[in-house]
Amino acid sequence: MTAEALLAALALLFVGYGIFSKPLGATIAPAPLIFALGGLALGLSGTVEFNLDPGSENLLLFAECTLALVLFGDASRLSFRKVIGMNALAQRMLLIGLPLAILFGTLAAIGLFPEMPWMEAALLAAILAPTDAALGAAVVDNEDVPERIRRTIITESGLNDGLAVPFVFLFAALAGFVELHMQGDWLFWLGVALQQIAFGVLSGLAVGVIGGFAIVRSARAGWLDRHFETLACLGVAAGSFLAAEAIGGNAFVSAFVAGLAFAALCEERTGVVADFVEQEGRFFGLSLFFAFGLTVPVVAIASFEWVYLVYALLSLTVIRMGAVAVSLIGSGVRLPTIAYVGWFGPRGLATLVFVLIVFGEGAISEPIRATAYLTVLLSIVLHGITAAPLAARYAHSKAAKADGGD
Repeated sequence: MTAEALLAALALLFVGYGIFSKPLGATIAPAPLIFALGGLALGLSGTVEFNLDPGSENLLLFAECTLALVLFGDASRLSFRKVIGMNALAQRMLLIGLPLAILFGTLAAIGLFPEMPWMEAALLAAILAPTDAALGAAVVDNEDVPERIRRTIITESGLNDGLAVPFVFLFAALAGFVELHMQGDWLFWLGVALQQIAFGVLSGLAVGVIGGFAIVRSARAGWLDRHFETLACLGVAAGSFLAAEAIGGNAFVSAFVAGLAFAALCEERTGVVADFVEQEGRFFGLSLFFAFGLTVPVVAIASFEWVYLVYALLSLTVIRMGAVAVSLIGSGVRLPTIAYVGWFGPRGLATLVFVLIVFGEGAISEPIRATAYLTVLLSIVLHGITAAPLAARYAHSKAAKADGGD
């Protein structure tokens, strides 16, 4: 199958799903699932040979920009004050739950892969630690679900990508998959991690504030053509990404914080802007999921082993949900709420980007790559088909009403 035929298949998916998007999106067939399965069907049919070049800088840039755009769009719907001052659940899940997920995932990998060095086990756990709320869109789009819970899930998925980056690079370096340009002990690497996060926050805050202020003043002065308003806001998202890269900060943290800062300054515009950015991010994201589906037969299925499936299932259930449960001890939320936010930790764009980042630096062991891809595939299927029904069920539960207040 030629590149033109692949583009035609992708275009047909966009048109076909778009026609039935409203009924399909409200059922067990969300867009990421359909696009990934569409690519998977083509890959399994044998009519196409498609492989992601692990050293492709263009592909990596495309994946990184897609994730940054999605994070900016998600954040632009949030309130900066609520994220910083009120969302104790998200803070617990980020500061306690994320490290625990990496720890539990490392221990599980050591047990299931006895020949795998601990550094590679930790790398696999770190790659699979961040979540992607877009895969369970019905969870955060269902307005019957209390805002506090939806905001918790969005905030966690927006920030845990950036928080996981230092762990991914550290363990990849220790495992020999990327070149260790700087030597140092664990204290040194902790400083590197804090620097990445701090510079990401600073660059995102600066670009979001400056860009938002400029757009507001321009609109009030009558200089801003409404047809270019959303494009200017898209430039703010891109600027936050590039600014973080320039000063050594984390680009994903920067994009998310820029979205928060922009929303604080341009509150009256965030609805239109968020919708536009969301649509752009969705287009690129679904294209990436389609490409991912094409690669699954080559990577995860061709080298399939049962132990990969066991670890993938543990990662989506016991590891993730156990880490969330421990992090929320003493928070006062009820067990159904803990189970709800614990289950909806889909793996998607961030995991794919991390695999591509490590590929870009050097070789990676087949168990890590195959297990990561298989976990994403399972997540797309399992979280995709459960998002709408479980969100509707939870929204009318006693736990939702009790835990939904800020």
